[in-house]
Amino acid sequence: MASLLHFLFIFFISFLLISPTISLKCSSQIFSNNTHFANCTDLPFLKSSLHWTYNSKNSRLSIAFIAPLPSSNGWIAWGINPTTPSMIGTHSLIAFKESNGSIVVKTYNLTSYKTIVESKKLWFTVLDSKAESSNGVLKILATLVLPANLTSLNQVWQVGPGVKDGIPVVHKFDADNLNSKGILDLAISSGDRKKNATAPTPAPAPAAANNTGGQNGKETGGSSKIWEDDFSFYVFLLFLGVWLL
Repeated sequence: MASLLHFLFIFFISFLLISPTISLKCSSQIFSNNTHFANCTDLPFLKSSLHWTYNSKNSRLSIAFIAPLPSSNGWIAWGINPTTPSMIGTHSLIAFKESNGSIVVKTYNLTSYKTIVESKKLWFTVLDSKAESSNGVLKILATLVLPANLTSLNQVWQVGPGVKDGIPVVHKFDADNLNSKGILDLAISSGDRKKNATAPTPAPAPAAANNTGGQNGKETGGSSKIWEDDFSFYVFLLFLGVWLL
């Protein structure tokens, strides 16, 4: 009996520790006000995901970018680079908590690795934007108007450790941070949640620590892979508990 209780305790604690990551699988995510999107994809880096609906008739793109915060004072960002899938030149939406506790979404034109300045002049028009926070996970929801006749775009996403004096602090330069970019296929069939619409970008030569590096394309869905690994772990614990009884 003691062995059974010990096993159940370990199983419960493991589930609590891992379940926030599992919930990042895009097909299981929900939004307030019964908001729905035509497509979603589990992005291959930073345990993040993207939901979107694109209307080619009016060039409107509605998105929800979701990522776990690296710290309670952290930030998340999603943006579009008009010319190339890299951070420099990206027109970005960044969400974070201000000193008064409110969560805001601000826009930036990223022109440097060292400094960041808020900008309203972007390659796209932001019709509306907001952020939602729950259990250490932050969501950016926005509706954008893009230039006409697009079939794909260069997307860049990121997370950072903190905000100082209202300015997002520089993110880490780990592999996941450097590779968090790709090509979003706007022509994907509506509702096709099984297809990962983030195509890998060509991988350049190994980058130095202060460069962005290229996406290697070896992973096709970050949180999907995590779910598979976690499920195997739970099955292992279950069989271990049965064997101990």
